[in-house]
Amino acid sequence: MNVISPASSDVPLKLVAVPLDEVETLMLKLINGGIYDTEKSVPVTVDASTYHLQSGGQRVRARLALHSGTALGLAPTDSVALAAAAELLHNASLVHDDLHDREKLRRGTQTVWAAYGDEVAICVGDLLLSAAYGALATIQDSRFLPELIALVHNRICMVIRGQCAELSERGQQVADMSVYEKIAVGKSGALLSLPLEMVFIVSGRPSWMAEARRAAEAFGVGYQIVDDMEDLENDSGGDDGPRAVNALLVLKAAGCEKNARLEARNIALHYLKTAVEAAEALPNDSGAILRELAQALCRRM
Repeated sequence: MNVISPASSDVPLKLVAVPLDEVETLMLKLINGGIYDTEKSVPVTVDASTYHLQSGGQRVRARLALHSGTALGLAPTDSVALAAAAELLHNASLVHDDLHDREKLRRGTQTVWAAYGDEVAICVGDLLLSAAYGALATIQDSRFLPELIALVHNRICMVIRGQCAELSERGQQVADMSVYEKIAVGKSGALLSLPLEMVFIVSGRPSWMAEARRAAEAFGVGYQIVDDMEDLENDSGGDDGPRAVNALLVLKAAGCEKNARLEARNIALHYLKTAVEAAEALPNDSGAILRELAQALCRRM
């Protein structure tokens, strides 16, 4: 089970057009911390963090924050701050996830642990995580900070629980889709809903946070099932059991041997349609990007 990072073919053209330069600049500034400007050499943690951030990625969470922030009238600097915070947290999870999974490649390049070693990868994930709080510190109205910090902490807890749940099931055959869905929501949905939820806090619309979370969590489960359908062979593993928790393997273990792929497709479509419905309900078309991503996945199936 991978952390969501949609391929370029999944990303609507409207999404690609959103400018991201200021988000990239802020993220690089934060990982540097401003304390190495006078040093001749760059610390390995900064070098490895820069390497990871510049290796690619669609910046889906940043785009969610930028679009919804613009739609709801946030100051551009606040939208950029929230976008950077969401992306830094997501990339911290990717670095640690690759280390746990011993994945050597991401986006066609070596992962941080493969290129720099396990110890550096742990520090890089921690640095990216800390930098996310640094991004929040640039919000113009500090009255929002307690609620934002509490939300970020809660979502990080959800991701950690999801990761630990998957690690505890590794090598075993899960036969309960509810277990699978909880893992997917924790690992993927939590950080997808976060940029939208933060925007609703700063725009003074916290009542919409629950609907944003419903949209993001439904998309997260739907996306994960689609990804599993395409990655079944790799996830199946060998004599040591499944390499990852895969929806098709879960359905087969639950007794749906012959129709597992069809059942997985139906479940994914149900979640993706729920995501579209919930995203469309968000005010000022602030959920447009999430809606388009869900619709693109439906067409992909």
